[in-house]
Amino acid sequence: MTMDLIDRQIVEFLQKDGSLSVSDLADRLGMTPPPCWRRVKALKESGVLSRQVWVADRAKLGLNLCIYATIELATHDLDATTAFRTRIEEIPEILECYILLGSVDVLLKIVVPDAGYYESFFYQTLSLLPGVRKVTSSVMLSEVKCTTAVPVNLTEQHV
Repeated sequence: MTMDLIDRQIVEFLQKDGSLSVSDLADRLGMTPPPCWRRVKALKESGVLSRQVWVADRAKLGLNLCIYATIELATHDLDATTAFRTRIEEIPEILECYILLGSVDVLLKIVVPDAGYYESFFYQTLSLLPGVRKVTSSVMLSEVKCTTAVPVNLTEQHV
C-alpha cells in the first residue's frame, strides 16, 4: 500500500489513541468522516493497522517485576524449535519472544509480581521449556522509554 501524508497522520493519531472515533479523527485531519473512514478501512484491510487494543499498566495490576531473559537452545532442528515456539505461546507471563542470530538464540520479556514468583517460574516453567540449554535473566531496574507506536515518517524521509 502506498501511503500519503494523510494516511501517515491517521496512523500516528490512532497509535496515540486507538479509541478516537472516525468523526474526531476526521476533525483533527480537517476532513469529513466518510473519506476518513474509507482511509482507516483501507489501512486495516492492507494490514498497516492490524489491531486495536488497550495497553494495561502492569504495575497497577501487581506485575512489579520485569525480566529480560536470554536463552540458548540445545538444538536448532525444526521439531525442537517448533515445540519451543508452541510452548512459549501458552505462557501468559511471557509478553514478548524474539528469535535472534548471534550468541543467544531467544530473547524473552517476562512480567511477574515479584522475585519469589520469578524463582518458581524459572524452575517450574522457563528452565523446562523444550530444548533449553541455558537461561540468563536480567531484572529491569527502571523504564526509560516504552512505546508501541512505530515511527511512521522514517520511511518517507529515506525514500
